Amino acid sequence: MSSLYTIAFYNTENLFDTSNDKKLLDDDFSPKGRRKWTQKRYDNKIMKLSTAISKIGLDETSHPPSIVGLAEIENSDVIEDLIDNQYLGKDTYGYVHYDSTDERGMDVGLIYNKNVFSVEHSEVLNPPMIYNGDGRDRTRDVLYVKGKLADQLIHVFVVHMPSRREENVNSPKRHVIAEKLSLHVKEIQDREENPHIVILGDFNADPTADSIKKFFHTEPHRNLQDKYSFHNPMEDLENKGHFTNLHQKDKLLFDQMLFSFGFFTDNTKINLVETHVFNPFFLQEWDKKYEGQPFRTYVGSKYLGGYSDHFPIYSILKI
Repeated sequence: MSSLYTIAFYNTENLFDTSNDKKLLDDDFSPKGRRKWTQKRYDNKIMKLSTAISKIGLDETSHPPSIVGLAEIENSDVIEDLIDNQYLGKDTYGYVHYDSTDERGMDVGLIYNKNVFSVEHSEVLNPPMIYNGDGRDRTRDVLYVKGKLADQLIHVFVVHMPSRREENVNSPKRHVIAEKLSLHVKEIQDREENPHIVILGDFNADPTADSIKKFFHTEPHRNLQDKYSFHNPMEDLENKGHFTNLHQKDKLLFDQMLFSFGFFTDNTKINLVETHVFNPFFLQEWDKKYEGQPFRTYVGSKYLGGYSDHFPIYSILKI
């Protein structure tokens, strides 16, 4: 008998602890910092994020998500706080995280329900080092996790590409990271017959950007041409007006989920059912002026007390 499982991605918007790490540019996120990041504010954010995560895919599967990729997390401590509470079921979730060389300590990570997913291997893909006028430029790693979801092998990559600021510098960085990731993905595709690969994260680019189309051969439809192609359901969602984040008044869908050819073969044991932006009312801004926008933790240095400046995305898988 088949069962349904949720795989999701959530950019958590600056999930920092309250300690000032002298090795990182995290001074703003401390009680005496510019944002006055107190223990009370931190605990409130942890509670809000864990509550939100517990409800992703709940209507479709009757269970909290099986796998969730995370972005903008500072360290393992904040992930442990996130999963160590009643909202996600204490001791239900495990996690994978590696400290990156990002100057701010902005990492990616992955949490998973230990009852349905088991990790077989994990590692990070260090982005190629790029030099600019100030010297060596560091950014976030790509996280790779291989494991079994309901006894079916799946490969998950979690990415958080460089931002849209300083676009003349960051656009080339997104391209070289995507190229390195695509080579690693191709190794899996050449080694295994029609593997199930999911690339999820904040690409800081829209679904039709060159850094996605060129390196992952994405299509909005499921009728993929060859084993190196990926289905990107976010293309269709973007065309329908869905978004996860706003810049000024522009609606953006930079958070994406790519599914490999293996999900759509005749003999596949893992089927992609549907993909959505998770934007229930409680995750939205309360102010009528900003109705429908993500309820953020901060706007600049002004504290709002919300969840994140991004809505999560998720897909339902049938196994």
